[in-house]
Amino acid sequence: MCCEILYCREVEKKGMTLLTVEEKELLTRAANLMDELLETLEIMQDNGLVEDLKVALREVEEGKTKSLDELIRELNLEDEI
Repeated sequence: MCCEILYCREVEKKGMTLLTVEEKELLTRAANLMDELLETLEIMQDNGLVEDLKVALREVEEGKTKSLDELIRELNLEDEI
């Protein structure tokens, strides 16, 4: 592994690339998707957080929420935001 990293760095120093632009973009998208999946799994394992999310979604459906503008006015934060 260490030799592979050194080789990659030497290739980069010489202005060569191992991946095309499209391959780098695909790799970045795949890595982002993996991060999202890990976050989802972490949330699913936290029963308290899952229950809080269910309650929050129910409140949204019941119209118990306020718009951001409404909240800013209610807290007198118009001059700060």
